[in-house]
Amino acid sequence: MDMTPAIGMPENGHATATFFSRIKSAMGILILPTLLAGCASITQSNGEIDNPVQRRAVWFSFISGEDIQRSCASDGRERYRLVYIADRTVQVRIYDIDPLTTPSPQQRSRVMTVAASDWFPWAITEDVTRPFRPHTGITNLSDADMDALRTAFAQDGLGTRAPPIGRKIADTSYSWMGSACIGGTFHFQAWEYPDADYTGLRFPEMLFAKDPTGIRIEPSPTDGKRRVYDRFKPPVWDNDPWRHASHYNMEVHETGVTISD
Repeated sequence: MDMTPAIGMPENGHATATFFSRIKSAMGILILPTLLAGCASITQSNGEIDNPVQRRAVWFSFISGEDIQRSCASDGRERYRLVYIADRTVQVRIYDIDPLTTPSPQQRSRVMTVAASDWFPWAITEDVTRPFRPHTGITNLSDADMDALRTAFAQDGLGTRAPPIGRKIADTSYSWMGSACIGGTFHFQAWEYPDADYTGLRFPEMLFAKDPTGIRIEPSPTDGKRRVYDRFKPPVWDNDPWRHASHYNMEVHETGVTISD
């Protein structure tokens, strides 16, 4: 089962199929060795998801912050990761916050989005993996920015209350996943539209304001309806042009999420 967010794919299914039928034979031999390089025996996230084959293998580990959890146990370094899933077939935004970088705290913003026009056709001649990698930007934060984020994270429940254990969140839902190492202790939290704790979140606007990618933010719905998993919904094109992505639920646990039906 394919489990990773779409990236760089046209929204129209027929257009997508036509698009890939034209480039598959021309690009396949070039792309696959690059994608597969360095992916042997990967089962846990190391915080990097640029390689789409690696991303497929470690996606749930990554959005659960397992790499942060491991480093938290060894060095206790303060870190935060917030993942905005705006229907994963449309857009996923990832924000890694490191308060201890020098000379100032940093926010790393990564966006995976349905936006073939962002790279086609010329970027593909320069980098054959470009259509499948996130758009990335780094922003320096002030101490005041960092203090405000810490306050917002705490008020929004990251590190201050238990996650909704047992909740199943559809891949087509709108949700935030948060993981953090705070005071040497790992914390995980999940928020889903249209819950009140989701609609009342403080930190998203702060992260969006410091996002340098320039890519339009996919807004949350306004209809007040929770998106649910539909096992009969047709699959969508994934970031791997030779395969389809099936839909799924993410089940929330104390320290992360796992795939569920």
